[in-house]
Amino acid sequence: MPSSTRSRPRSPLALALLGVLLLGLPSPALAVGEADAEARARARFSEGNLAYDVGDFDKALKSFSEAYRLKPLPAFLFNMAQCHRQLGQFSRAAFFYRRYLSLEPDVASASAVRELVQEMETREREQQARRLERERAEQDKQVQRARAEAAKAEADAAVRRRAELEAEQRALEARAAQSLTAPQQAGTVSTPWTRKWWVWAGAGAAVALVTTGVVMATSGPDARPTSLGTVGRLR
Repeated sequence: MPSSTRSRPRSPLALALLGVLLLGLPSPALAVGEADAEARARARFSEGNLAYDVGDFDKALKSFSEAYRLKPLPAFLFNMAQCHRQLGQFSRAAFFYRRYLSLEPDVASASAVRELVQEMETREREQQARRLERERAEQDKQVQRARAEAAKAEADAAVRRRAELEAEQRALEARAAQSLTAPQQAGTVSTPWTRKWWVWAGAGAAVALVTTGVVMATSGPDARPTSLGTVGRLR
């Protein structure tokens, strides 16, 4: 089958136009309401065909859909399928192609329309695969972002913890320094004189000197008393 289907719409669209023109010719048997619906359907078809030619496929789809509601001709279904195909809505396009074939199974372009159905199914599968790939890629990005955020949070927590440990270490060092300087400061406090060793050493020396003097005074060459007392009692 041809690689592109852009050249195909003209023949079926011409067929749709022919169907509208032939089936839409006024007839004496037509009621006034039916004739008015027919006229409005032809107007919507013309609008849709013009919009399709200029690439405004959304407007063309809307016009063909309104035309089909006014006059349910199978050719309008084909035109709607063409609009969906141009809009990249391949599943919807395949649906309307099949619907067209179900109503016009013996149309001369049936084989070409079947090829379009197969093409739309293939492109729908490819589109679905690309969509899944994009979703997986987005999920991978989200996972990577979550991991990066978790790693950053962990790194920030480690930095905070390290800062806390350093602060605790500095506090311990400060307390240790204070405990080392405290005895030195306490040693500078004046001690009562009764507890000083040199006071008692001096007192001991003084006592020793006094004792030595007394001994020397009592142990001289004549230590007898100046008075001999009574040698004998007078009778």
